[in-house]
Amino acid sequence: MFRSICSNANLGGAVPDKKETLTQKYKKLLATSNQLEAELSKAKRTLEIKDIELKAVLAQAHEIKNTDALTFLPNRRKIIVELQEEVIRASRYETPLSISIVDIDHFKKVNDTYGHVVGDDVLRTIAARLREQIRHPDTIGRYGGEEFLIVLPNSDLKAASEQAARLCRRIRALQVTSNDHILSITISIGIAQYRNSRENWEQFLHRADKVLYQAKDNGRDQWAVAEE
Repeated sequence: MFRSICSNANLGGAVPDKKETLTQKYKKLLATSNQLEAELSKAKRTLEIKDIELKAVLAQAHEIKNTDALTFLPNRRKIIVELQEEVIRASRYETPLSISIVDIDHFKKVNDTYGHVVGDDVLRTIAARLREQIRHPDTIGRYGGEEFLIVLPNSDLKAASEQAARLCRRIRALQVTSNDHILSITISIGIAQYRNSRENWEQFLHRADKVLYQAKDNGRDQWAVAEE
């Protein structure tokens, strides 16, 4: 029995410090917890950055989708959406709304005579000049080929006609330089004012397009106004 007691005794005389052992475990767990928290925070920041990058990429893709690659104006799809939204707004609040379809005169002849590189320069130059000349609330987009559509919120036929006169004058005074060629360009414009609930956006657009050809038939370098 004595041998058994002696064999079980702590010969070093020290009693294990259970409190210190628990403290060490706590510190170890705390360090692990802090490390996990830091890693989670880092992962969260990484995800936030990637989310911002993704949103930027999506916004850029959306912008590209709605922008004409040659003129950097809103493309046909985008300008039609703008027109539809303004038609809804004009109907709801009974405010005036006008549109102008702008066509570059003799553009096919420019392409046939000087080539498509010069034709593209003409389109870019005219697009930039038109954009410079419109009011801030107005929107201009490339409607197709050598045609542009201008949407004029809160504008009646008088305001749209004044703008058309200014645009014709500015383009007439412009000289486009491309590949050692200097070209004088003119435009024709068809104008219409929205009839509110009496027509939809397609009929509205058709009336402007119809008088555009009247302006061209009457000699070009001018504008024509659709009947209200």
